[in-house]
Amino acid sequence: MRLWLTVLCVFAIQAQEAQAEDFAGEAYLIGSSVSDNGTSGALPSRFQTASQYLDFPGDIGDGKLLRLEMATLPLFNGLSQSLNGAVGYSVDSNTHVNAFLQTVTTGDIQVLPLLQGTAQDRLNDPGFRPAPCDGCQQLRDVVYMTNVNIMRKWDFEFPRSDISSRPIPMNFTLGMTTKYFYEELEGGDYLAQNLNVDLGACLKFYWGYNPVTHFSDRDVKIQASGFELLPTKQRSDFSETQVYENISRRYHLSASWEEIFPDWNSTVALGATQKSEGGKYPAVGVEWDFHEIIYLRGGWDSEYLSAGASVAYRWFSVHYALRHHELGTSFYQVSGQVQWP
Repeated sequence: MRLWLTVLCVFAIQAQEAQAEDFAGEAYLIGSSVSDNGTSGALPSRFQTASQYLDFPGDIGDGKLLRLEMATLPLFNGLSQSLNGAVGYSVDSNTHVNAFLQTVTTGDIQVLPLLQGTAQDRLNDPGFRPAPCDGCQQLRDVVYMTNVNIMRKWDFEFPRSDISSRPIPMNFTLGMTTKYFYEELEGGDYLAQNLNVDLGACLKFYWGYNPVTHFSDRDVKIQASGFELLPTKQRSDFSETQVYENISRRYHLSASWEEIFPDWNSTVALGATQKSEGGKYPAVGVEWDFHEIIYLRGGWDSEYLSAGASVAYRWFSVHYALRHHELGTSFYQVSGQVQWP
């Protein structure tokens, strides 16, 4: 009898949750890698960062053993401030692991008093009008996001149709990201959380590979990425009432081309990415680097232009980006990274 009562209680709880209100809001999305933002996320930067997989979860990069990155979207016009840190580690030349933690803080949220009476009452009787809100309670909203990414690379050769031609080296990479989101209104009664998964694949052709020098001066990348792939709902709690926000799946399809100019010690990369959450036209971007020390970027994404720059010297680099960001908190971002070969 107790067993049946327990089963009935479980079904009752599940039924109560299923009747919770559906909220037509928008799920919280993690922002892009700072180093990619100068190109509107249209192509992966040749300068790999520990958070670059946020845009391209299957792009493994070079064989640096360890990367540490800190980035911020500074406080802008009294809105939110975002801080994040990331670490990337190469288990071996074909396996990379990345971890990411981000906080987004929005302060000075006023709890306004409820208005009394009707609009006509407040018009005719000053006693119904609210007093200045100098003493209103101030709340702070804090978002915590963390995720772990793992990528694995396999090397192949692409045969040419002409038997006298050399094959083209290529590699194929798969990446998976598990991510968790938690939001809390400190001093209030609002909580939200979600667990989800991203997947990505990258196919790279070393089209200009020279078997004598083992160097390629022309590379082509084709990438496909899927985001928020788990069929989940973001659960929120409003004053002990559960509310669910639908998580919409997203995808990015990308193609990029890199041309190396050995005489100038520079590289030009061009790329385009069609985003499911983007506009009718794909995002496009370009990156130029000199001696792998100075990187300049530009891009266009739907109706927004973007620009960015990086300076790298030995084990240290700094990055700046100007872009319309998904979080809407700032138009400029700065970050720094250290790495150990």
